Amino acid sequence: MKLLRKKQTSALETGERGFTYPFGYKEEDAYIILGQKKFIGIFDVLFQYGTNNPASIGWMLKLIPKEQIESGNVKFIQRERGMDKDREDDIIDTEIEVNVSTLENSKDERNAKERTQNSQRIRDMKLSGDLAGVHDTIVDSDICLVVKGDSAEGVEQTLKEIKKAYKHNSVKGVMFVRRTGEQLDELKNLLTTVRADAWHSSDMSTISASKIFLPSSGFSDEQGVYVGTDLSSLLSHNPSIIDFTGVRNAIVFMGGVSVYGSIGGIEGGSLLANGGSAIAHVMADSNYLSGKRTHHIMLSKFDYTSPDSLVFDMTKESINTLETFGSIETVQKDATANFNKATAVMLLIAEAGSVGEKLKLEAELKELLIDWVINRANNGGIYTKNPERDPNRARMILATSNHKDYPTLYDFLPALETNVAKRAIEGERPRELASFLHKTLKTAFDEYPNIFHKETTLPDSFKANDRNIYYDISGLENDRKVAGAIFLNTLAYVTNRALSGEQIIIHGLDNVEIPLEEIIPYKEKMERKNIGLITVFNGSEKSINPVTYSTFVGKFPRQDMVVLGGLVPNELQNIEKAWNRKLPEQVSQTLLESNPNILYFYRRRDRISALIKTHLIL
Repeated sequence: MKLLRKKQTSALETGERGFTYPFGYKEEDAYIILGQKKFIGIFDVLFQYGTNNPASIGWMLKLIPKEQIESGNVKFIQRERGMDKDREDDIIDTEIEVNVSTLENSKDERNAKERTQNSQRIRDMKLSGDLAGVHDTIVDSDICLVVKGDSAEGVEQTLKEIKKAYKHNSVKGVMFVRRTGEQLDELKNLLTTVRADAWHSSDMSTISASKIFLPSSGFSDEQGVYVGTDLSSLLSHNPSIIDFTGVRNAIVFMGGVSVYGSIGGIEGGSLLANGGSAIAHVMADSNYLSGKRTHHIMLSKFDYTSPDSLVFDMTKESINTLETFGSIETVQKDATANFNKATAVMLLIAEAGSVGEKLKLEAELKELLIDWVINRANNGGIYTKNPERDPNRARMILATSNHKDYPTLYDFLPALETNVAKRAIEGERPRELASFLHKTLKTAFDEYPNIFHKETTLPDSFKANDRNIYYDISGLENDRKVAGAIFLNTLAYVTNRALSGEQIIIHGLDNVEIPLEEIIPYKEKMERKNIGLITVFNGSEKSINPVTYSTFVGKFPRQDMVVLGGLVPNELQNIEKAWNRKLPEQVSQTLLESNPNILYFYRRRDRISALIKTHLIL
């Protein structure tokens, strides 16, 4: 590939096709001109001696301006290579001693500043000699600044903005030297050549390591969102930038700790209760940007809602418990899951006594319900005993848009009453069981009509701009059993309404009492339909947690992301066992302290993790 370079500024030659740009590159003394609308300036980045001596590891991060640069695009390139062995030996064996001796005997120092700088130079050279004695090597390095703008004025204005940002943040000693007449060669050799001369740095490798850019020991993604500062970083207050693209399945276990967050910017923040919901929202933003809908099932209170939201207060809305949401292809599985769900809902409300009594009630109730749906619901039945042989009749059980035509569990009450007389013939105990079922459920049906006696009020489809759907059950936080019953109905509805590629977030699964076996079928349906699931657990030391409910939420090793907050010792042990990995000592000790606002993030695709002092921006 041939690249033309103009030696005079009076006229510009047309560049050949070079690099990847079809119009080629043209060079004049001050700029490289890319095509017709882009101007590039390349500069050496030098440091005035002593202004950063001494400095902490990673001090060169100060080169990255803290303010937004508006006029152009800026890139810093740092390059290092080991020095040639013969040249290194010459410096160590001869030049260091000669220069130290010359400076110590110099009588030309004119003021205190010059004397101080000379003493610093002597100290640095003696330190280099000491390091060479322990087999340290010399590293040549340089830093290059590439500025791209839409015009020559844009390049110059960008330089002014950088210098202004340095002035505002007390960044001193940085000098930019234009590579006049050499810029095209420099651009060509940007990633291959280190300039080793008197103007650039030569340091012992131990010192050179302290100057390298060290943005993070954890997350520093090129594209992503700010979530706080990295506690494990060698640099203080180092930002954690996480790209959540591709995070479809995740566990957020808060362990009772709060997180810090702001809405719309970094100011005006506060500690957020149920902050796991804030984390889930930040994760789901990537799904939003990809054009996919997110369904939020809110079992815990969280007032923030994402843009393009549709919110349903589930204390006022209704989902017919008996209505079977599903498809023709899976109607038998859907019907079975809904029979189990409806039975579970009734038993949750009925508050059966012992385990043995509950099992008897469950068997009795389910048998009655299935028989009634097949033979008597809607005056003739809406299902069949043989769905494979009679698929047309089996399809009758599926929900349609005519929700008023679908029977409710309140319509099932006469069957429960008839069962009392039928069981009385078999003896006192069967009659008592049947009577308990009828009376208890009649009371529950009358007390909670939204669950048992109303048609579905939620829509059958959503508009294209309804990108975040909220099903808010948090108003029932103090009634865990009723909340659990409505959650079962909502989960069935959402799983069947959600489209492939969409996402479900369950906020506060540990806020309800729900039998694990009743929600497994909906997890299976999510997997068949390629629906993502993010599950948030708010509390600590609860029977419902990511380990006990792993069959539903998914096992730890299969999660795209895991976020952990406060832990108690047995939770740490259970999580490490379930995850089949031991957390680093610093991580486990920090999580056991349960400090507010400190969370552990782990991403599976690249196995990156970090302890982060969180600051979420919603």
